[in-house]
Amino acid sequence: MANRLSVIATRTGDDGSTGLGDGSRVPKDAARIAALGDVDELNSVIGLLLTEPMPADVAADLLT
Repeated sequence: MANRLSVIATRTGDDGSTGLGDGSRVPKDAARIAALGDVDELNSVIGLLLTEPMPADVAADLLT
C-alpha cells in the first residue's frame, strides 16, 4: 500500500466530500466511493463465509 492513513475521521467531510489516500477530494456520492463501499462489504461477507465449514460439493467445484 502506497499511502498509509493514520487518521480516519477528520471531520472534513461535512461539505459532502470525502478525502482519498492521495489527498484529493471527491463527492461522497461519487461512483468510485460507492464501488469502494461495495468492495468493502463483499470483503466482509467473504470473511464471514470463510468462518464456516465449506460444503464438500462446493470445495470439490472450487478445487477442480
